[in-house]
Amino acid sequence: MRFRLLLLAVLLIQACAATTSRQPAMTERADWGRHFQAAGVEGALVLMKEGSGKMQVYNPARARTGYLPASTFKILNTLVALETGVAAGPDTLFLWDGKERPIAAWNRDLTLREAFAVSSVPVYQSIARAVGRERMTRYVEAVKYGNADIGTAIDTFWLEGNLRISATEQIEFLRALYEERLPFSRRSMDMVKDVMAQDRGDGWVIRSKTGWAARTQPNIGWWVGWLERGGDTWFFAVNIDMARPDQAKARKDIVMAVLKGEGLLPN
Repeated sequence: MRFRLLLLAVLLIQACAATTSRQPAMTERADWGRHFQAAGVEGALVLMKEGSGKMQVYNPARARTGYLPASTFKILNTLVALETGVAAGPDTLFLWDGKERPIAAWNRDLTLREAFAVSSVPVYQSIARAVGRERMTRYVEAVKYGNADIGTAIDTFWLEGNLRISATEQIEFLRALYEERLPFSRRSMDMVKDVMAQDRGDGWVIRSKTGWAARTQPNIGWWVGWLERGGDTWFFAVNIDMARPDQAKARKDIVMAVLKGEGLLPN
């Protein structure tokens, strides 16, 4: 009995030490503020090289603050759709319900890949309803996605409600996806990575998702993902306050300016 208690204590100490060692160190990058100032927005940015164990952060306090994920949740929603069979693959077709919506790209039949690319809210709402609250809750909690609070509104919880995730938590989620440490099959994770490939250049690819929390004041804009180039991978997550629709482009502008400034992308 005494041996078992001692063994348990040792295992707990080791587990705690392992958990602590996995917490990335933070380096503040106040100099990145010039990119936010140039865009006329307030926000936070986290950049982390795979395997470095270090996060470079502009505005650390905000980077640790949770916000509605908005359409960045489509990364996890896609994983759940594939894992549960709601979508068989990226080419699964979702039929348009015939209702005209302000975004013209949503007003037609869309494959899962196309729905991700145009960030179709109606398609992903139908996916969430098909998954159901019980299964969605189980996956969100298993992934430890932000505060994992999806509430009761199964088809709007990522747009309004209590779900919150910080920029640093976005990075940890993305790292787990990239390293295939999430509670999903390799098939599902590989398909989502493929769908996420939104920007390409000579020798590089960015796998990512934007988000726009339009039902909060101020609106919150996101861009999260990672850059693969020359055998290295860099994860990023930016969020900004948006007072006007034209500020949405600042999400990508800021990240691209930092990546170029750090020599990670060509000018």
